[in-house]
Amino acid sequence: MMDDLDKLPPDLAFQHDGHVTDVVLSSVADGEAGIVPADALSHLDGCDHCAERLGAEALLSVHAGELLAELAEPSFAPVRVAEKAAAKAPASVRGLATLPKRAVLGALLLAALGALPAILDQIAHVPTLVGTIGHAMLMLGRSAAVVSKSEMFPALAFAASAVLMISGLVVSRVSRPGSSNDFAQEGGV
Repeated sequence: MMDDLDKLPPDLAFQHDGHVTDVVLSSVADGEAGIVPADALSHLDGCDHCAERLGAEALLSVHAGELLAELAEPSFAPVRVAEKAAAKAPASVRGLATLPKRAVLGALLLAALGALPAILDQIAHVPTLVGTIGHAMLMLGRSAAVVSKSEMFPALAFAASAVLMISGLVVSRVSRPGSSNDFAQEGGV
């Protein structure tokens, strides 16, 4: 037998208008009427308004129980083999299979036709571009000759070798299959 200390206090049992609170309704609907004071239970038996609220609370409690039972049960929905295979394929392969190839080809053709006038205008500048590249190569050659004759050449050669070795190590580490590095994973940044 529960004593009065195990029951809900009056401020949790009754609202200011004299009807029982939602706490009482939830307790009774969930089968915990033992914690509800006797005067709240007697009010619940005699008040049509509270009885109606109790019915709605009981339906809500039953619905919540059904939802929790559904969550606890594993669902074994049949899955087609093709969907499983598609799910296992890399995103790049699935993307190519669903790519509208004709539409992409048509868009590329239109883009090339639209760029054709600009390309033809730039062909006139090809001799200037070749001259600029030749001038840059000549300047790089002269700079290399000056650096090779300086006293700092051994230090510069060592520094350049070190930078190239470190760059090679980084590239080989990043591009290694199965690398745990985030850069090597698909979709990595």
